[in-house]
Amino acid sequence: MDALLGMLAPDVVLHGDGGGKAQVIGKPLAGREGVMRFLVGLLRRARALGASLRLAWVNGQPGAVLYDAERRVVSVIELDVADGVVQTIRAVVNPDKLGHIGPVPDVARLPEGHH
Repeated sequence: MDALLGMLAPDVVLHGDGGGKAQVIGKPLAGREGVMRFLVGLLRRARALGASLRLAWVNGQPGAVLYDAERRVVSVIELDVADGVVQTIRAVVNPDKLGHIGPVPDVARLPEGHH
């Protein structure tokens, strides 16, 4: 975990884009320790649910695609890297933006009236 922590800039920022259609963090999360705790917790929960992560290039940057147990796209994560250190993490969970990659689970959508 220390090695991963060293890959994050001290002022790294995590942005989540649900586009009003999926639940994400309410506002950007800043700071190495807070972002690390959030990501580790998220990945542990995803693993417990049978999710998988596939490394990918996203908009010319390193990143990953998160799939649920049925191989439906749950999120796309993009890392903004400078000098070998992650400066910004962008997580897209908006089902409208993910649909071109493959099937998206219904659980990613907010119930009606929560937009």
